[in-house]
Order: sequence, then structure tokens, then C-alpha cells
Amino acid sequence: MKICYVDESGNNSHDPCLVMVGVLVDAYRLNRTREEFAEIFDEIQSLFEENLRELKGSKMIFGRDRWRKVDPEVRKRIAGYLCDWIADRKHYLALSAIDRNKLKKDETAGVPRQCRDEWLAGGLHIALQVQKANQRQGNNKGNTVLIFDDNKVKADTLSDLLWQPPEWTDDYYAKQKKQSRLDQIVDTTFSIKSHHAGLVQVADLFAFIFRRYAEMKDFGRPEEWAGEQALIEEYVATLSSRLLPRRCRWPAKQNGASSRWFNSIAPASLMSLGK
Repeated sequence: MKICYVDESGNNSHDPCLVMVGVLVDAYRLNRTREEFAEIFDEIQSLFEENLRELKGSKMIFGRDRWRKVDPEVRKRIAGYLCDWIADRKHYLALSAIDRNKLKKDETAGVPRQCRDEWLAGGLHIALQVQKANQRQGNNKGNTVLIFDDNKVKADTLSDLLWQPPEWTDDYYAKQKKQSRLDQIVDTTFSIKSHHAGLVQVADLFAFIFRRYAEMKDFGRPEEWAGEQALIEEYVATLSSRLLPRRCRWPAKQNGASSRWFNSIAPASLMSLGK
């Protein structure tokens, strides 16, 4: 059994892309990870006089709201520590990204109607990556549960997509004739408030890091402060070591319509990460 904790960054219409990250964890290793995150969070909480409900990656890195009172070097170290920690725990990361302009311009023939929404397209892409990666594991037991940050309306629609996956997605993972569609994914999604799940908060931080990387590399967005780009690149280098294989994310050999479509709407800089 595996659990994939998912969150996104870039929900505002003026953000050039939406980035979604899933932290994929084997259930038998989950308790240790939860315990360690609780210890990390307690250390971070000690920096604040008031109760800290959740991390909020963008506020941490940009020093906004209550994070404004925390020394910038401390904030940088916290983000870097969490990147190193997830790499040390050897959990995998699924990564999806939707370039809003590419999505608007793209031909829609054959693309499921629901995928015209960035969040739903990203969520389905995460599920397809996990399916493609896990079905190759000979000793894989059980399925993967997808847990998203609280988005009840769209999570319900995504659950419908996973319950009855469109035939259009079959080629993404080379579905066999006798194979059930998305047979590695539990056919519903779960929503949870981010402050109830530490790994959703971690996914939020990582999604923001990858989004800033794409914004500066692909969309010409300037640094928020001198040295930001170098720091983000350092974080991304660490996280890239734990990404699911590129053949699962944005395969170079696009053997079907669905993989070609997801490739066509992704920021180029993120597609080139990892192996």
C-alpha cells in the first residue's frame, strides 16, 4: 500500500503555471516519517510566539505574514532542511505542471473535458505517473491512495475521473487488454486540511519551489531578492534526485495522445529535470 500526499502552487489566474507535487510514501514507512515531521514542526513552532497551524511554503520563502519576523537565513535553512530530509527518507516525488497559456492555445480534440481545468489536469497527471511507476514493481502490494489538500469540489470531479478513467489515458501507461484502467490507484481521492497532514504541507513547499524555478526559467519572472534563483536551483537539484523517472512524468518517447498532450502543456525547464 502506498499513499501519495498532493498539493499545488499557482492557483491564481495571473500565475503563469500551476505546479502540483505528490509525495509518494510506502505505508509501512509512513509512521516514522510522520514522527520525524512532527519533531521538525515542533522545532519550527519554537520560532513563533503564536500557534503555527501550517508551514505555507510561499510565505516561508518570501518572508510574508508571521514569517516576516524570522531571520531570512533561518527560513532558507528550514526549506533546505526539508528538501534534504525528504531525500534522506527516500520518498519519491510526482511532479506535474500546467502552462496556462499553452493550455489555452492547445488543440482539445480527444482531451477529456475535465482536463481543461488546470487543477484536474494536474491531478490526473499525478495519478497517471503513479500508475506508470508502480505497475512495473513486481512485488508491489495493494494500491495507492491519493490525498489532496482540501478542494472538495474538484476532488469529487477527480474521483469521478479515477472511478471511470477515460480511454484516452490508456496509452500513457501502455494498458494491457486484460488490465483494468488505473489499477494501481484507489478509485477515489481524499481531501484533507493541510494542517492535519504534514506531508501535504511538505508537498506545498516543494510545489512552490518548482513553480518559482519555472517562473524564473521559462516565464522571465525576476528574483524577489538577490540570490533567490541560485537558492531555488539548489533546492530543485536536491528534490530532482527523488523525482519519479522522467519516462513516468514527461516521457521523451511519446507513444500516445495523452503523453503528447501533457508534454505539450508543460514548462520546458521542469520537463528536463531528473533522469
